[in-house]
Amino acid sequence: MTTIPAPTQPPGSALPTTSARLVQFTDTHLMRDPAGSIRGARTLPRLQACLAHAQRHFFPVDAMLLTGDVVHDEPEAYGAIDLLFGDLGAPVLVIPGNHDIPDEMRRQLGHAPFQVGGQWRTRNGWQLLLLESWFAESADGEGRLGSAQLQEVERALADHSDPHALVVLHHPPVPMDSPSLDELGLLDGPQLSAAVERHARVRGVCWGHAHQALDLFRAGDVRFMCTPATCMQFKPRNDFATDDRPPGYRVIDLLANGSIASEVVWLEGYRD
Repeated sequence: MTTIPAPTQPPGSALPTTSARLVQFTDTHLMRDPAGSIRGARTLPRLQACLAHAQRHFFPVDAMLLTGDVVHDEPEAYGAIDLLFGDLGAPVLVIPGNHDIPDEMRRQLGHAPFQVGGQWRTRNGWQLLLLESWFAESADGEGRLGSAQLQEVERALADHSDPHALVVLHHPPVPMDSPSLDELGLLDGPQLSAAVERHARVRGVCWGHAHQALDLFRAGDVRFMCTPATCMQFKPRNDFATDDRPPGYRVIDLLANGSIASEVVWLEGYRD
């Protein structure tokens, strides 16, 4: 993925009226202890560094996306999310990952500017579907949408109020070419992919969970995007071996003509 060392526009300048900008952070894995770490990576400072970088180079934004594993099994850490994102001046769209506690997420982030799950619409003709792949019976961290939510996806995509749609979730809906990781992906990924293929309005699908980057086109010209973690990365095509890649996040510009301009931003040179 391309490293973006400098802003694509002057800080603070307005976005084109034909574009809606999203910044996606995923797998922040915050803990009760602000100094808490995963495999040697201190999760809170890394998230803070990503947010500061995004504010310098890519704000203003239309919305922030927090796509799961917001906390690492410790609900007290949602308070840090409230403090960090509550005053950014933009909606913060949140979905739970397998390490989250959905009831606590809704309780603590159930107020503006946060929105947990559901749908959200841009000002330029895009419908975002915020899917929840967390399920209580997950044994090892895999995800599932379930028949009821898949039916909701079909109904939502059949609504042509907006010309374009972006599907957002936590678990990979397509194989990541890593056997162990693919076992912990979206169990009903084929059903979601089939729904995407049935509805030409869907222009993109984005997710996290894999702690690595992926960007490809499937189902014709639908863009499938995996975003690296703000904390630590796994090596591509490897079974949970820690990579030395720095924290990362994704910038997504949704254009009114249905195209997507997106890049992964790596914090090259970051040191804990």
